[in-house]
Amino acid sequence: MNILDTLVSCSNRFGIDENLVLAGGGNTSAKEGNLMYVKSSGVSLAEIAAQDFVRMDLAKLQKVFATAYPADDAAREAAVLADLMDAREAGQENKRPSVETPLHALFPQTFVLHIHPALVNGLTCGKGGETCARQTLQRDFIWVETCKPGYVLSSLCAERMAEYQAKNGCAADMIVLQNHGIFFAANSEAELEHMLRAVLADLTAAIVRQPAPQEDTALTDAQENVRQALLAAYGEPAQALFCGNADVLGFCENPAALLEPFTPDHIVYCKAHPLYAQDLASVPALLAEYIAKHGCRPRVFLLKGIGAFCFGGNEKQAATCRALFADAVKVAVYSESFGGPLHMSCDLTDFIVNWEVESYRVALNK
Repeated sequence: MNILDTLVSCSNRFGIDENLVLAGGGNTSAKEGNLMYVKSSGVSLAEIAAQDFVRMDLAKLQKVFATAYPADDAAREAAVLADLMDAREAGQENKRPSVETPLHALFPQTFVLHIHPALVNGLTCGKGGETCARQTLQRDFIWVETCKPGYVLSSLCAERMAEYQAKNGCAADMIVLQNHGIFFAANSEAELEHMLRAVLADLTAAIVRQPAPQEDTALTDAQENVRQALLAAYGEPAQALFCGNADVLGFCENPAALLEPFTPDHIVYCKAHPLYAQDLASVPALLAEYIAKHGCRPRVFLLKGIGAFCFGGNEKQAATCRALFADAVKVAVYSESFGGPLHMSCDLTDFIVNWEVESYRVALNK
């Protein structure tokens, strides 16, 4: 099996596991000589094929870290994107590499896996995240505090990896990103698998409360009546799916843990903030206030005593929203074992909301 076939195989295997990867989240890469194959932006790891990887010139990617980019966020990210596109090999012009491609290029190891499972993000989105990580994970790693994704994150990781190399005399093979996820790097698929399973086992042993199971039961008449009322109030064509297990009902009584986003993926697929209502009668006024404040409709409605309703323009979008909302609920529960929930800052949330890269991902989820 050649290196690209191996990359496809392990990407599919990790991607079909919903405990590891949801929707278009996560990315993988493999290096061969001066080339790197990296996942195209917006493609699902579960379904990715050889033609969905972008063949990149590693030497050109390394130049990204030696380039002085504008300080302005939009101008900087546009310039970096242009350089990423320029680093594509001939014949790859119709593909857009993952925004985290430069970070993949930093690792000297052959294979790189980046994912953000709820179990991992219970740690990275916990107030005691770094301290708990040092106590819990039985291997060395680099911890990177919350920062803007894209070039800023890649640059910070480059600095930390250089420091790690100077201190330890070897390259780092794992980076844990606060409010984001985790990177693994290895020279074989088996080694990558071993690292992942060891980290998940360490985290599982530290969990004091497991999330409640998801329940795909038929809606009661009362729940269906609420769903129909919300659809009528929404003001534009939409689909709505119910989410209401024991954890969701608990957070609908005390919603603080779910009112702010944990990670970029939650913003992309669920929007930054849900709408919380004490009762159905208050929804129209609250919805008008929400639209006036945020300039858009919410994707998630939390109703006290009833549960959550996840919206989308079609069935696929609604299902993806529900999956990522359920993921956020799990993150909130897992975070209780690591100091309690730590959300993204308002400034970082605004950056993600207005970032062209995430707008591109949203456009692909149709």
